[in-house]
Amino acid sequence: MRRLVITSLLLMLFLLAACSADPDAAAHYSQRKEVNVNIEVPDSIEANSVPRIDVLLTSDGKALDKEADVTFLVWKDDNKAEAETIPASRKEDGGYQLEYTFPSEGVYYVKADVIVDNIHLMPTKQLRVGELTEEEKQKILQEQEQRKQKDSGSHHHH
Repeated sequence: MRRLVITSLLLMLFLLAACSADPDAAAHYSQRKEVNVNIEVPDSIEANSVPRIDVLLTSDGKALDKEADVTFLVWKDDNKAEAETIPASRKEDGGYQLEYTFPSEGVYYVKADVIVDNIHLMPTKQLRVGELTEEEKQKILQEQEQRKQKDSGSHHHH
């Protein structure tokens, strides 16, 4: 019995030592720069048009000079399951562009799926294409109100 206990303790000690963190891990994470993704869209978009939608990647306020893997997901209303995946085209200034024809009026969502330096970012932007129905306008207002409540409710100060 005593031999079993000693063997078990040695095995656990060995496993714990093997799972210890890399001593250089903290330095690695402190050197990693924050990457920001900004989706720029025009103020108004018409149905059956191809508006200019750009994605800018920045770090420390400057354009990121590294190439990233960027794709877009585009869907209308609540039909995220039917989202189309579209590869981004890289521009000369280092940004990325979505070329997509919005087939009809309504509320669309564009998600930029960005992978750069082992960082995976997925910001989403809501777009209004053409004229919206009263129902669509009300839904947008409700979503904005819910976001405000969520944002203000998540900051507790003691």
